[in-house]
Amino acid sequence: MQCPQRIDVQPAQNGSMKAIALWQPWASLWLSPNKRHETRHWATKHRGRLLVHAAKKIVGDVDPDLGGLLEDEFGVDWETDLPTGTIIGMVDLVDVIPTGRLYLDSVEGTETDDERIDMACGDFSPGRFGWRRGTYWVFREPIPYRGHQQMFNVQYCRVADAIASAREVQGG
Repeated sequence: MQCPQRIDVQPAQNGSMKAIALWQPWASLWLSPNKRHETRHWATKHRGRLLVHAAKKIVGDVDPDLGGLLEDEFGVDWETDLPTGTIIGMVDLVDVIPTGRLYLDSVEGTETDDERIDMACGDFSPGRFGWRRGTYWVFREPIPYRGHQQMFNVQYCRVADAIASAREVQGG
């Protein structure tokens, strides 16, 4: 089955796209202006479009500063309102950087607001990697899908319509 190409998406020759499952609220945060880096304990060579899957697990016990940010972004009922078990959008993964090299110019207390917010949304401890996204797309309707650990493949035809109607947000 052939699916039309949309917004410069180039599925692999087998017709699939890479995806990553993230616990909520971090999946939704990565598809917001607040979280420019997803932090992982492993690097990837993948660059380009990456589907974001909101895993079924939602973590409600978060730092108060992050809790305030979540309420501002998603409302007071974010713990029950955020989608789970679904593909919710896509990012353009532009770089993977060891966390020790991120925000090197920032002396504690002199970070920009954007840097401070990004750091509140991830674990930037030594030995981890910041997966930097550029443009991102938020799907108008989440797509129910069973996620997997690490990166996994999703057939492009499964997400083509959602990509075509997604809300595109420039930025990094």
